[in-house]
Amino acid sequence: MTTSELIKIAKVIYAEGGIFSGKNQNALLAIAQCIHDLLPNYDNLDCCLKAAFTKPTDQYDPECLQAVRDVFESGKRRFQDAEILQFRSFTKYSDGNGQPDREKLADLFATYDYLGSDSISKEWGHLYFGKKKEKNMSFRLLVMAGHGRNSDGSWDPGAVGNGYQEANLTRELRDLIKAAADRAGVPCDVAPDRNHYSYFKHGGQYDFTPYTYVLEVHFNASATADFAGDGKMKGSMVYIDKSETGHSVEDAILNNLYSIGSRQAWDGVVVTQRQESYKNGLMVQSKVRAQGVSHAVLETCFVTDQDDMDWYLVNKSKIAQAIIAGIQQGFGLNYTKAITPYMVKVDVSSIPDHVLNIREQPTINSPVNGKITETMSLTIIEEASGKGAKRWGKLKSGAGWISLDYTVR
Repeated sequence: MTTSELIKIAKVIYAEGGIFSGKNQNALLAIAQCIHDLLPNYDNLDCCLKAAFTKPTDQYDPECLQAVRDVFESGKRRFQDAEILQFRSFTKYSDGNGQPDREKLADLFATYDYLGSDSISKEWGHLYFGKKKEKNMSFRLLVMAGHGRNSDGSWDPGAVGNGYQEANLTRELRDLIKAAADRAGVPCDVAPDRNHYSYFKHGGQYDFTPYTYVLEVHFNASATADFAGDGKMKGSMVYIDKSETGHSVEDAILNNLYSIGSRQAWDGVVVTQRQESYKNGLMVQSKVRAQGVSHAVLETCFVTDQDDMDWYLVNKSKIAQAIIAGIQQGFGLNYTKAITPYMVKVDVSSIPDHVLNIREQPTINSPVNGKITETMSLTIIEEASGKGAKRWGKLKSGAGWISLDYTVR
């Protein structure tokens, strides 16, 4: 691409988003990516710019030109795993809090994937739509510990009670979750050790797009503390943003925590907006969701309640395992649990081609160890959830795994 063509694109970017120059380079990069991704649909660059974008100005600035060079010469992209095919301004299409107004954008939501947003305030920003590509990785988890070291070097302890600081507890549980993920074979990274709220508040940037799910670990506090212990837990809960499409993962996590002695706090899963009513808001969640990545704040239990802390201290390793198991269940990752053996009946007449494959592992991509071609009863000794089937069962005979979708008990 010639220098004159690069400058031509920079002028369009300046017309579309000059307000972001020097304030949010990602927003300029996104406009450049959108031009790049739409260009193959037109005969030439001029046709693309004229048909799909605002009339260019007579000027541009170094930031706009840099965004063009990043995309068209260096191959950089705002969203690595998606094409940006449309964008809309906050001015007309946000709900006033920087989130898309789904009623005004109904046609785009029906046609495209919502990718995220960039902004400099609640009033000024862009919402991106396009097509997500198949990611190179099937799943990757990022675990973040709440509170901790601020950008100025001071220490934010978070909630304090019963001799504990939330910031220390979140780091302990974060590391236990990472260890549990490693044992379960769940790809997992740990976020940098800092107070992420303070980091983003002071202009910090972080690329969350390599991740499928971000779990931010916290411990709760209540206005009425129980430092003696009254025999009643206050329990566990999760915050998710209203832009999430559901909360099956969070339900699975909480149900697993309940099964080892916790209880439901508040509504269990709390669907939030931008939480101006909270002292620190949910800035980290906002940053993650703006990049189109799922995020949850886990309030593990109440640091201000002695019963909650007794539960945590006794069960901390089990809690980490329960969290990872919930993520496996919610995302359909391979998850195995021991059960009391039971019998199932396989009715091959209800199966396509009247054949049920016995696979080496509980996944449709695993090698076939054998085939069941006639109706029979079999004993299941383990269960698993995985992609390609709702449930898998391990045969007592040792032959392998079968899909339980085609069986009855």
